[in-house]
Amino acid sequence: MDVVLSAVAADLVGRLITFLVGKYKEPGAAEDAVRLRRALLRAGAVVEEAEGRQIASRAMLLQLHQLRRQMCRGAYALDVDAIRWRAGDPGKRHATAARRTFSRLHLGTGGGLSVAVESLEAALSDMRELVVLLGGCPRVARQPYSAYLLMESCMFGRQMEKEQIIGFLLRSSQDLDVLPILGPREVGKWTLVEHVCLDERVRKHFAHIHRLSSDYEHHLSLIDGAARSLIVVGLDGGGGSGEEEERWRRLHASVRRRAHGGSKFILISRAGAHAGLGTAPPLWLRAPRREELWYFFRALAFGGADPEGLPKLLRVAMALFAGIHDPAAFAAAGLIAASLRADLSARSWRRVLGVYAGATDWRGVFLCRPVNGAPGVPCTFRDRRKSTGAATARSVLPGVTMLDLVTGGAVLPGGETRFDVLVWRSRIPPYASYVATCDVGRARQVVAVEKKRARTRRRRQQGEERDELISLKKR
Repeated sequence: MDVVLSAVAADLVGRLITFLVGKYKEPGAAEDAVRLRRALLRAGAVVEEAEGRQIASRAMLLQLHQLRRQMCRGAYALDVDAIRWRAGDPGKRHATAARRTFSRLHLGTGGGLSVAVESLEAALSDMRELVVLLGGCPRVARQPYSAYLLMESCMFGRQMEKEQIIGFLLRSSQDLDVLPILGPREVGKWTLVEHVCLDERVRKHFAHIHRLSSDYEHHLSLIDGAARSLIVVGLDGGGGSGEEEERWRRLHASVRRRAHGGSKFILISRAGAHAGLGTAPPLWLRAPRREELWYFFRALAFGGADPEGLPKLLRVAMALFAGIHDPAAFAAAGLIAASLRADLSARSWRRVLGVYAGATDWRGVFLCRPVNGAPGVPCTFRDRRKSTGAATARSVLPGVTMLDLVTGGAVLPGGETRFDVLVWRSRIPPYASYVATCDVGRARQVVAVEKKRARTRRRRQQGEERDELISLKKR
């Protein structure tokens, strides 16, 4: 009886606190939310206009970079706040699930709505001169209007770095200059460089653009010394070995002896030790911040729909986003968002959440759904490979896709327990494709072991509860 009374009292106290917090703080929070929505609309308009311009001024690019960062931070704060209030109301039907989602989020909003809205409004107040100056910047090719089409078909958040590289390439020089581009794997180094190479200004400036892989020494004959060339070299770059650096120096010396005076090198590597191989300061690429990645994921998942009008879907999206920690964050976000956007219903989104949550709970085992309502098939993925280039023919890629496995549209190879799956294919240059091998046999073994462990834990817990009950009766 004492336990019941304590539970009832705790519940009443919790409801009272929630009521008081809502009564005295909700007006201020609601006002901040309205201000933040307005500021996000204004910031989105400025960023969209700026992304359609060729901006050469580094000061303008830095201002735009700061505004984009505060815009992503504000959108993240607004959505997290919606989950927070839903989790704090015990009268809400999904409060428990919302609290679970909220506890998993990596909160980086630094003070909630009030700080986010003040930071964004301060950034916007500094944009008046930028908006005026944008009118003097030439336009680029027309981009898709819809936000999710723009992010799915174009590079996200690298405008400042792109313009910095283009500025280096167009700068006149008689020497063979080298720009190292460094950063961790899957951060988008090749994607950034490919977008630079496709830029109209770069294509007009250089007669030839050469993309050389680790066996670049075999392609020296392709470089025309009489024409201005851009040469992109990718180093294996795990640890910056002396042998690899020596091969690079031989390549640079050989090209320098016969190359046109305006030719340039771009050097791509993961190794920080390769920073000293350039004649210009290296460009370091960092992984996207959580707020930036959420803005990207949110736009792709909801498409043209308003997340604030779909609170159930917003909670599921936040729960899925909390589990994205893959080094290939953009690829993971794109894959999950495509799975969600295929069907904007709460049931479908909860099913997708179940698939990815199961992979977390059972050591990377996905409970995939074949076509025609067949029972779920456990899959664990091994040997992930990456290939790039538009020349990667569709016929070479696996016919089974991860999207089909998640959404229930896959026709699995009959009788096979190991088969290749197209995990994700990028829609922007250099068109990276991620392929992995699904091992159904191994996954079934893992599931059987985990179920056995769960039964053992349950029996142990039941035994401990029985012993405790016997001990209480003896007292």
